[in-house]
Amino acid sequence: MGATQEFTSGYGRGLTAAAAAIGLIALVAVTVQDGPGEALRALPLVCLVVVVVGALFWVPGVEVSDGEVVVRNVLSTVRIPWPTYREVEYGWSLVVRTADGDVTAFAAPRASSTARMLRAGRSDDPDAPTTVPPDGPVVRSLRATAESVGAAIEARHDALVRAGHLDGAERVRVELGLTTTRRVHVATAAAVVALVALSGVVLATS
Repeated sequence: MGATQEFTSGYGRGLTAAAAAIGLIALVAVTVQDGPGEALRALPLVCLVVVVVGALFWVPGVEVSDGEVVVRNVLSTVRIPWPTYREVEYGWSLVVRTADGDVTAFAAPRASSTARMLRAGRSDDPDAPTTVPPDGPVVRSLRATAESVGAAIEARHDALVRAGHLDGAERVRVELGLTTTRRVHVATAAAVVALVALSGVVLATS
């Protein structure tokens, strides 16, 4: 029916890339000045910083498709099938209300009043009401705000309703036992714990 829309933060992606670049430069500088051994000792701390920054600013995002809404937060990813969707609400960040409870989208903060005024009336305003993009490749946006993501979710839901794809959605939800699902980012958490431990060992033996 329509292409999948992916919303992430361009600022967050840039910040993560900058952190990785700075970490690499620091390792090269340590290698040149103090040798590969010291660079190896600094590696866990550099990796820890990059992983944490990436988890906070690169990973979070929201995907809107014909089948579901996917909310990727720092610690977990929540999949919201359309029959469980209820509405969106605009707090400090976007909140997606579902039959199973509320899901806050860390990647979609509320735009400031100043930013909204500056963009008012612009045809390319990402916070303006949107339509569903035609079926095709994934449509990506690096300007995720509560308003832009919420508008995309509402537009997709309205289109699915008009097309009849959500007729009897509540009955289907109950009969099939559809619920929102949450997957914890175990690999990221394990990497952080391991890198913290290694960094602690390095600092303790320095």
